[in-house]
Amino acid sequence: EHWGFDDWKREIDWCLKRRLNVFMLRIGQDDLFQRAYPDIVPYPDASKDLPGHGKDYDNRTLFWSLEYRGRLRQMLQRYAFARGLEVPEDFGTMTHWYSRTPEEFLEKVNPPFLPQTTSGYTERNGLVWDIRDDKWVDAYWKLTQTAVRDYGKPGPGLLHTIGLGERLCFTNRTDNLKMKIDALHKFLNKAHADYPEKKVLLAGWDFYFTWLPEEVQALVKTLDPKRDIIWDYEGDATRDYRPELKKVGGNDFTKWGVVGKFPYTYSVFLAFEDALDMRANYPLIEARQKIVQADPFCAGYVFWPESSHTDTLLLRYFTANAWSSSPVSVDDVATEFCTSRYGKDAARWERIWKKAIPVSSLLDWNGNYCKYAVNRGRFRPAHDDPVDDSAYWAKRVRMFSPAVDACAAILKPILETPFEGEFEKRDAIDLARMAVDRRIIAENALMMDSFYRWKAGDAPDAEVVGHAERYARLGGLMAELLALHTDFSLWESFCRLDAIEKVTNPNFPNVLMENAMCRYCASHHYEFAEYWYKPVMRQTADKIIAIVKSGDRQAGEPKDNVFEMGKKILLSRSLESMKPKSARTPDAFKSVICKLLSATTAPANR
Repeated sequence: EHWGFDDWKREIDWCLKRRLNVFMLRIGQDDLFQRAYPDIVPYPDASKDLPGHGKDYDNRTLFWSLEYRGRLRQMLQRYAFARGLEVPEDFGTMTHWYSRTPEEFLEKVNPPFLPQTTSGYTERNGLVWDIRDDKWVDAYWKLTQTAVRDYGKPGPGLLHTIGLGERLCFTNRTDNLKMKIDALHKFLNKAHADYPEKKVLLAGWDFYFTWLPEEVQALVKTLDPKRDIIWDYEGDATRDYRPELKKVGGNDFTKWGVVGKFPYTYSVFLAFEDALDMRANYPLIEARQKIVQADPFCAGYVFWPESSHTDTLLLRYFTANAWSSSPVSVDDVATEFCTSRYGKDAARWERIWKKAIPVSSLLDWNGNYCKYAVNRGRFRPAHDDPVDDSAYWAKRVRMFSPAVDACAAILKPILETPFEGEFEKRDAIDLARMAVDRRIIAENALMMDSFYRWKAGDAPDAEVVGHAERYARLGGLMAELLALHTDFSLWESFCRLDAIEKVTNPNFPNVLMENAMCRYCASHHYEFAEYWYKPVMRQTADKIIAIVKSGDRQAGEPKDNVFEMGKKILLSRSLESMKPKSARTPDAFKSVICKLLSATTAPANR
């Protein structure tokens, strides 16, 4: 969303180089309402906060004007089309998530809405118009016609719909399924009639969140295999989002009646905003690839990242497998990746990457040290974890124990790498931040597990204090590590935006901070690591240490609302005042890695 035309040109050229042929730009609707309904929806003033903006990541206040964003989308899609790439245009109920209905449209047109039993997106601008009345089907369809006319291209191509993403209209499953299938077919009929030469992609996202496998199977039986494709981009899904799925063994593309029967795509998912580091589940990905690479109905291989800085090795793994008739193992990909990327230093880097891969996959689709350590357990899924806190922390110790020794094993050879060259600098910090992230989560679990054992009289004071001190020290060192690269600074991200196209809203730095500091998004941002996570981690450690020194074995664990604490800390300062000031030199890098090694190899108390 923050890229300019030159950034996108480089990305599209890279797609072409890697023999990819489709990309999707998911940044909202740009100026689609203004183009489709010019007499109803004016262009907003980009120097002011957007009318009807939400909170947290739903605050869609503009950093660039919609006039500019519309031109940008038009330019980059034409650039892609000229190079043979496809860009799917959206259709269907397009007012979801961050693609909100403009306030002027709500005021002047006053659309009715579908009923909704789910709790999210309940603001009027986030509700779905009542498409049981064809008037509102036609109103949505005008947006699609405008997008194809102004952004897209005539002739063969792709259309895409998310359906009623994440929405449940009724508590009765039969009624809800009928509503969803009817809604999809209303728009499919229009797509097939108005654009008979275009294929239609039906996103699988909603299937994971609100459907049961047999319900997806029922939908698939109503589709046209010559025109429709199940556009699944969660092929490596492992978690069951809903308790009722446990009864049927989960829900993924292998249960939808598409393998060997109906066109679908396979995928690797790296998207949640709090999960933008190394973390691919390669054993699962490779096992499922064996299914799809022998299946002529698998229409393509998709990678779905929500950020421009994610898992570099996973990106290479995806491109290596996208056109392969048999799985290319991650070990083989890592060898080729290091040979082509690092030249004479390839062997050293290969050893580091191969040590990092199993540690990275201790987390999968979401979570980082902010969520699982700084916030300390407030995201425990109720249907997965035990109620008893001591059992919970013992489980976390077992889960993250591989990160304890592996962190130092990864950092030590990183210390020997020359901190020069853009790829090498970025990769060194990426590998280090992942290893430290997992180690902080492990240390947090060790601290709390030893605290509960201390309460029961089974752990000495020194063990608890040792883990608490290490936990707090690692929090400070992570901030120092993130300061070494511009990609992790919100302030520097804002400066890049401003350099591409002037940001005219003086409040936008605060909006950017609000977007990032919410529970969905808080991650490896330097400003947060330094001014939020570090002091909160120190405070937690100090409280644990104080309880132990007091000898009060009846005391409960500290459970502060760290998100509210973080907001107070961050919003009391300007974003610019928190920008990194560290030198980004080889000596500074080596100093931070040395301190991390010291902190992670100190004698364990347990």
